[in-house]
Amino acid sequence: MASQQVTFQLKGISTDEFATIKECYKEEEESVQIETGYTFEIDPESYTVAVRFSIVYKCKESPFIVLKLTCSFDVEKESFDEMLDSKLGKYIIPKGFLTHLTVLTIGTARGVLHAKLDKTGFERYILPTLNVADLIKEDMAFEIPKS
Repeated sequence: MASQQVTFQLKGISTDEFATIKECYKEEEESVQIETGYTFEIDPESYTVAVRFSIVYKCKESPFIVLKLTCSFDVEKESFDEMLDSKLGKYIIPKGFLTHLTVLTIGTARGVLHAKLDKTGFERYILPTLNVADLIKEDMAFEIPKS
């Protein structure tokens, strides 16, 4: 798919889950693991692309910080319609666009995490930088929802 300019704006931010579990945290534990995950959803009726992002900090396999959030993006109708591949019957969302939305979502998650951890004793757990370009390798295809 040829590179295309996609016109969009941030529609909303939703903190879907947040928890700190102090009893699972061991201050003396030097090895803290960080697990991240992300998924994408589209809604052709509202021309929306959403990125769901999660981060879990663990001590010895026990989570002690959990954050799940969703950033929704309104895509201009013309840009959204250009992503429709009628032959395949799917929306093909360009890798570069998904990467950009994911970077914005991770930055949002970093800010939410900072705000929520302020004055909790967990302030030092800042979401590190992630190379999103290495995560998203190709355009993604989404089925056209059945009406």
